[in-house]
Amino acid sequence: MKRTRAKTAKARSVRILYVLLFLWILISMGYYIAGAVALREEFFHASKYVREPFGVSDDGPIINSLHLEAKDAGLVERDLIQSLNGKPYTGDFQRNTELRQSKPGDFLEVQVKTPSGETKTARIRFVARKGPDFTLGGFIAFLTPVLGVPLLGLLVGFWVVAARPHDLNAWLVLILLSLTEILFGNLDWSFWTGAWYVTFWMWRLFALSMAFPALLWFGLYFPEQWRLDRRWPWVKWLILATAVYEFLENLFVSGVQNFDVQRMHLFARLNLWSDRIGDAIPIICVLIFLGAVFDKLRSESTPDARRRLRVLAIGSGLSLGPLLIMFSVLPYFGLDPHHGSMFEIVIPVIALFPVTLAYVVVVQRAMDIRILLRMGTKYLLARATLIAIELGIAAFVVFRFVVPMMQRRAHPVLNVILLTIIVVLLYRAVAARGSLGSQFQRWLDRKFFREAYNSEIVLSELAEHARQFTDKKPLIETVAKRVSEVLHVAEIAVWLRGSSAFHLQQSLGMASLPELLTLPEQSATVQNLARTNRPATVYADRPEEWFLDASPDEKNLLARVNAELLLPLPGRERLIGLMTLGPKKSEEPYTPTDLRVLQSLATQTGQALEITELAHSLAREAAQRERNDREMEIAREVQQRLFPQEIPQIAGLSLAGMCRPALGVGGDYYDLIKLDDGRLGLAIGDVSGKGISAALLMASLRASLRGMTLDGPSDLARMMQKVNRLVYEASANNRYATFFFATYDAATRELRYVNAGHNPPLLVRPGSTEILRLDAGGMVVGLLPSADYVEQMVKVNPGDLLIAYTDGISEAMTVDDEEWGEQRMLAAADECSQDASAVEVLDAIFRSADEFTAGAPQHDDMTLLIMKLE
Repeated sequence: MKRTRAKTAKARSVRILYVLLFLWILISMGYYIAGAVALREEFFHASKYVREPFGVSDDGPIINSLHLEAKDAGLVERDLIQSLNGKPYTGDFQRNTELRQSKPGDFLEVQVKTPSGETKTARIRFVARKGPDFTLGGFIAFLTPVLGVPLLGLLVGFWVVAARPHDLNAWLVLILLSLTEILFGNLDWSFWTGAWYVTFWMWRLFALSMAFPALLWFGLYFPEQWRLDRRWPWVKWLILATAVYEFLENLFVSGVQNFDVQRMHLFARLNLWSDRIGDAIPIICVLIFLGAVFDKLRSESTPDARRRLRVLAIGSGLSLGPLLIMFSVLPYFGLDPHHGSMFEIVIPVIALFPVTLAYVVVVQRAMDIRILLRMGTKYLLARATLIAIELGIAAFVVFRFVVPMMQRRAHPVLNVILLTIIVVLLYRAVAARGSLGSQFQRWLDRKFFREAYNSEIVLSELAEHARQFTDKKPLIETVAKRVSEVLHVAEIAVWLRGSSAFHLQQSLGMASLPELLTLPEQSATVQNLARTNRPATVYADRPEEWFLDASPDEKNLLARVNAELLLPLPGRERLIGLMTLGPKKSEEPYTPTDLRVLQSLATQTGQALEITELAHSLAREAAQRERNDREMEIAREVQQRLFPQEIPQIAGLSLAGMCRPALGVGGDYYDLIKLDDGRLGLAIGDVSGKGISAALLMASLRASLRGMTLDGPSDLARMMQKVNRLVYEASANNRYATFFFATYDAATRELRYVNAGHNPPLLVRPGSTEILRLDAGGMVVGLLPSADYVEQMVKVNPGDLLIAYTDGISEAMTVDDEEWGEQRMLAAADECSQDASAVEVLDAIFRSADEFTAGAPQHDDMTLLIMKLE
């Protein structure tokens, strides 16, 4: 009956706590959403709201700052507000209501009493607010602490209390994390009126008043009660009572400021004491909190608790230290921590504390103490049983032998002898108890998982650490040794995947194993681990199904390594390796906790092994890529040497050429050759394909052309036939080149040319819309063994411009696959002045093409050859 009532009472208390949590969520998220809405209005609709024309002091209805519209209306600082729009001035609530209900252009009548005692009325015309002028980066940097940090704190706090509603530390964490929306929130009170204003105002006062006492209590009780608090428990209650008094006092004073400010002068002394208490409580709470955390960090016996406290100590020291300096040191230098920009300076540093607290609670599992509580209770009961047995034996000896002996009236010497014998026997018993007791203690630890829990911590840390290795050998050695040390396993072997089998890579406690020991990939052991991806036990007396399917050689191999547990080391898509564990030294079976932790460790190890393999593969590929890049750079330099290194100087003629390969090297070609008879040879071509193969064919084309122009060719058509035959013989069946070659005679201004399937060069004449396309000639070179070509001649006049190009110029594309085109190229050339040189025309065309493509990657070489008669 009592148990039923206790369960009913507990269920009722849980319901009450969840109702309280629901109200907390409702109010705190309402405050957060209100701040977000106010930010939205301030950023995007500020012009809809009026700017506050003057500021009012906290000490009464005293104007302490003025904007231009208030100054123009005749107000001055230190004026006492008497009324607003004909209504007696009652405080901040009335002023904010007037601001919220007004629009830009409306008027506000303010009756004030000047410092000299005169009464006057000012008529202020409201002006619109101006939103913040942020860049995108500044906008993100502003919203991250203002919206991100409070939301993170609230969600973590809600989650902790929802999971552990009866845990005092959980509620303390919620109070602390709720403070983030007060410190970082940007709630503008002029956006809210009525009940919302009162609710948010009271919530703000409560959070500010209770946060630092909550910090103190959290420091005293996390992860366990501080030793000094056990000695002086009344200190925390005194501070809490003072904080409650300060909250009520602030509530009263703030209520006067909002609703009856004309009486504020009556409570000036109370307001002064409220500020002093408000300054002292944070300092005292932070000092005690830091003292408790650092003292427990020094005295904690478990590595897990020290790790949590270390993270908390570092984060709280870095974040709360500036707050302590701001409230305890700066006032002595005349700096007010409540006003101005002082508080804004340390806001980014203070943000570290809620982040640290969230990390300790969520990542470090500081609130997850269910295993410790459950196993600790059993452990203490067993220890209590042991102590009770020892006390029972001692009581039996005392009351069975010592007391009767003292009651008998025997000779004193005999009593002394008997007592000495009993003391010696007790001493021997205590000495024996030291050995037997230690053995019993170890058994007790194993029995009640105290050692297993420590093993879980160590192996979990090792699983996290495994991902930091970049080399396979130290990773395997570290994992094997740590598992052997923590679980007391003497024999461990690690196998890694080869081409068709798993090879032994590391072994502990098995010195006689051959180095080339392998497990075939099709073996039952490997197939079972790859299929299930779970640990498998090997017990000959109760074998699993997969073990029955194993071959005799496979069973002998598992027996040689004394395997009792098999762990898969999985990669993302396949099994990377496996680990065999022998029996524990304690001869106990592997527990479910062991299997769960080992599986996690094996998964992390497998992923780390795969990452190391990938890293080595990437390193090899990077080295190969570096060699290829170096060879490509050499090829590019060689190809650049094939282009004209010097532009021939011919009187009255301006020349320029440029090739921009799409890859390191390309198949485009241009040339300017000064012939022995005084003529100028001009060549441009485009080899099919890209890269090295195209560049080799281009080099062959250039060599053929240079060889045939040494004696000044008079028949260009016959020369093109020879070039076609040489290129055909030097290239594959599917390779060819478009080619244009011309000779220019400066004495006669005759341009003779042959076009072998190339984009027709354009001859632009100044002052005329006529554009000559030099397209006469024949088919591409290198495709057929023989072809016929036709030579043509055209007269070139002063001012004429010849533009020869490859299709990479006219077909330059944007990211949307829009071509630049020939007309845009001609327009870019036409924008140059009449006296522009060939180099200037070339630069203008390339610049216009680059502006059009806007950085889009090009897939074809771009080559341009310009000739202009001056």
